[in-house]
Amino acid sequence: MAKKVLQCQKSPRFPWRPLALFVGFAGIALTAGWVSAYPRWQRHASENGIYAYLNEKFPEKRSIDPQELARILYQEARKIRLEQAGDGRRFDRTALLLAIIQVESEFNPRARSLVGARGLMQLMPATAAILSGRNLAVHELTDAHTNIVLGVQYLNAMIQEMGEVHKALLAYNAGPAAVRRYGGVNSYYEHVLRVHDQFLEFCRQSRRPSFTIARLRS
Repeated sequence: MAKKVLQCQKSPRFPWRPLALFVGFAGIALTAGWVSAYPRWQRHASENGIYAYLNEKFPEKRSIDPQELARILYQEARKIRLEQAGDGRRFDRTALLLAIIQVESEFNPRARSLVGARGLMQLMPATAAILSGRNLAVHELTDAHTNIVLGVQYLNAMIQEMGEVHKALLAYNAGPAAVRRYGGVNSYYEHVLRVHDQFLEFCRQSRRPSFTIARLRS
């Protein structure tokens, strides 16, 4: 009698390879989406922080739209060249620019010093003319966007020349020659640093669930 050969029926294989490919591509897509969305989230978080700070600390400053100022301030703060400063890692770009404006003018675009400095960042007309390549009319120099753009340019020039944010801030206030000769007014730096840290703490508090923060339009 011929022996019957018993064949074992193979169980169907689960399609692990296609599933793994699907999961891999899905993970890549989710990661790419998160990475692409992060800059926008960061911008909104920063602008919201500025907006809320201005409304809470300076509610009477209505000569400029705080939402528009928050947009300009965040946009221009990203251009500050902290990487060129030996102590650059100590500072946050947005907090630094906001602190300079608060110390210089308390967010009053019409502010004018006794020596003739004007606008949010208190630029001298001669300095603004050098930075812009032409003489600016008063309404141009006191325009928030123009004043901040030129102020950041001047701050970057001081960072490049002095090599430190500390010394650059002193030079922004008193001029680089005065810093080299007399060391500058250190209380100015301490004031800017204090506001810088206060703003960062304000933003940390604002991210807590118990704190309601104003939302900006996209």
